[in-house]
This record gives sequence, C-alpha cells and structure tokens, in this order.
Amino acid sequence: MQSTVTPTHCPYCALQCGMNLTPAPDGTVEVSERADFPVNRGALCGKGRTAASVLAPGVRLTSPLVRDEGGTLVPASWDEALDRITAGLGRTRAEYGPDALGVFGGGGLTNEKAYTLGKFARVVLGTSQIDYNGRFCMSSAAAAGIKAFGLDRGLPFPLEDIPKSGCVILVGSNLAETMPPSLRFFTELRENGGTLIVIDPRRTKTAEQADLHLAPRPGTDLALALGLLHLVIAEGRVDEEYVRERTAGWEDARAAAMAHWPEYVERITGVSVPQLRQTVRMFCEPESAMVLTARGPEQQSKGTDTVGAWINLCLATGRAGRPLSGYGCLT
Repeated sequence: MQSTVTPTHCPYCALQCGMNLTPAPDGTVEVSERADFPVNRGALCGKGRTAASVLAPGVRLTSPLVRDEGGTLVPASWDEALDRITAGLGRTRAEYGPDALGVFGGGGLTNEKAYTLGKFARVVLGTSQIDYNGRFCMSSAAAAGIKAFGLDRGLPFPLEDIPKSGCVILVGSNLAETMPPSLRFFTELRENGGTLIVIDPRRTKTAEQADLHLAPRPGTDLALALGLLHLVIAEGRVDEEYVRERTAGWEDARAAAMAHWPEYVERITGVSVPQLRQTVRMFCEPESAMVLTARGPEQQSKGTDTVGAWINLCLATGRAGRPLSGYGCLT
C-alpha cells in the first residue's frame, strides 16, 4: 500500500550517543554524558563509554604496515605503502579491466570522505563497483519506506512519544543490548499502561521485557505480518475511511493478506493462532499504536516486502500520520 498524504516532518530521529569528549591533563580523553541530551537523558551505552579508547596511542598504528616475503606485516614508509597499492591496482586494472576493482565505504564516513571516495572510484579507478555497508543493513527499510511514504527510513516521531503510545510492536530488534539507553522509553511505556510486543526468534533481553513475545521461525516475518493483517480484516478492524481517503493499493494488499489465514500462518511461523489474535487485539484496541522494525525483518530475502507488510498493518488500521502512532524504522 501507499500513503497518499505527504508527511510534514523529518523522518530521521537518529539515536546519538549524547556524550562529551574532554582532553585530560595526561593527554588522554575523558568521556562524560550530556544530561541535557533528550534521547539518552544523561546515560551512555557501552559504545559511548568506550568511544575514547580508540584514541589511545597503544592501539593505533603509527605507520603503514606491508607484508614482507614471508607474509609478516612490517612497518613501511608512506611512499612504499602507496607505491605498492598503486602498482597492485594498476596491474589488476590492466589485466582484468576497471570493474575488477571495487570500493567499499561505510556509514561512519563523513559526507566529505564519502564524496571523495566516490570520485576516486569513478574518476581515478574508472570502476562502477562501489558500495557500502548500508546496502545490506537498511536498504530494505529504505525501499519500503520510499514506496509507502515517498520517504527514506527513519522515525517520523521522537522516541519520547513511545511511552505515551498505547501499544508498540517491536520487530527484530534487541535494543536492550544494541541501544540500551532507549530501553527506558519502552519501560515507561509499560509503566504508563501501554503494552510492548516483541517479535524475535530469540528470547533476548528485550523480549524478556515484553508483555507478549512472539518467536517466529527465522525468515518467516513476512508471513507473520500478512497473517496479522488477515485477522485485522477478518475481525473488522480496518479503518475504512482512512484507507479510502489516505491510501492507494489497498486491494492488492488485502488480497495478499487474505491468502494468509491464521492456521496457515501458524504452520509457517510457529506462532500459535491464539497469540496471533492476542497481538491484533493488543495492537488495535488502544487509541494509539506503533510498529517499529529493525534489522531482523529487513535482512531477509524478501526484506522490502516484509517491511512493507508491517507498514501496511499501520496503514490499514489508520495509525500512520496520527499522534503517538505509526510506523518507524530504528536506525
């Protein structure tokens, strides 16, 4: 399905570390939290607490390393290292063509470095083979988000909205270990009377915090999402006015869902029919509800379709674009 309403706010709400790096008198760097940071509220995760350790002289290279004839890495001058790299690239290009060379960037690059790396690939090497880690990491969510909303992945609401919602379905995320400071928002959700549904094949620390944990067989998230939408339709929980006025493509989405009746989904996913019905009830009965996806449903052979199915659940129930509700991708 596609939303026919253009969001008026930025979809990105990246979880930052919210920390200060301060030089110490002995030459080291100290890490401290920022109490005024709205997401972490003065807390730091493991990555934040240890961020300064990479600046320690003992763990950083002070000169290039190249392999000698015996295969051992030994220190070398910059000229020697660069000459060896240049010779290897030139030799490979001459023998096999420019597309035999590949460039792989990463999400940790600054805009300037990413731009320069792209120029190096196209202009210097002449290769079309350039990629980065996000192609596998979140491309499915990006493609599904663009198809449904015309916007890339991200959150259309701040994390501070989570404790105020009535129900949150968290799909494929163990944020208790990967984004620990954010867990407090889900704890507050339950303290405020809301419910948390965690979908993960594993019994993670996050799943242990949930009111309901669904453990589908790995790779069956698409069938699970379609099965939930089937029940939404069968139980008359579709927001017909919202679908009619604010979406397109409902008939195709409905047909896909109706092919996934509860007993069939149970056989595919291992999630029982009573649990499927309980999930729909917990999600649909509150005035507001959210679906948040992460790498779990994305990094599958049909990742884009899977994320799209979870978005369809939000659209069919009239959640997207309304206060304290909707779909979001944990970046």
